[in-house]
Amino acid sequence: MKKYIFLILLFYSSYSRSQYTKAVDSLNNEICKSLAQNKNLNNEIRINTINNSYISPYLSKFKDTIIQKKIFEQIFYRLQKDCNEFVALFPNKSPESTWSMQNEEPSQNISKKQCTDFSKTSKYYYVENDGNKVEVTLQDNLWIEKFSDNTFSKLHYKNKGNCEFELEFIESNNVSRKNFSIKGEKYLYKLYDEDNLTYSVYTKNKETYYTFKIVKQ
Repeated sequence: MKKYIFLILLFYSSYSRSQYTKAVDSLNNEICKSLAQNKNLNNEIRINTINNSYISPYLSKFKDTIIQKKIFEQIFYRLQKDCNEFVALFPNKSPESTWSMQNEEPSQNISKKQCTDFSKTSKYYYVENDGNKVEVTLQDNLWIEKFSDNTFSKLHYKNKGNCEFELEFIESNNVSRKNFSIKGEKYLYKLYDEDNLTYSVYTKNKETYYTFKIVKQ
């Protein structure tokens, strides 16, 4: 009996999270439209506008401050996933970060063998825009990330050929990653250069290319 109760609670918990995520994504779509329409204004004004017009009114629907905090985190990180205009508001904080945004597709300067070597069991790392290092273990078709606060993310890794690979989100206890993605969401990446075991990678969101470097350890 306890097992069935647990399964029912698990189902409703997953359903509730799914409903919240759909509502947040719908809200974020409106926020992104606002940012695109007001791109010529000062960034501080743009941020105040989306906060006063969208975020604060939405959060006021929830009286529990803990729920408000969780939903705000999901709004913030899902905006980073889906809204290029929002990401552009937060440039790299660290000179060590290699993340950048561009409108043109990076040119290919990598061999088939270099791409094949990347998919072999290995350990890598990359640096986030705040300067924190993320350690990556690629093994048994899993892409496991360890963060500076000892949290983790787990994703399926699939070599797609043509120097492309796909990551499918499984789970995470990292505050940014567990709010950024939901289980089953997939992300396509492409290797476009390699120099001394440092790989240049890009992913595309709408018409914007995000590039970064990942280093083999």
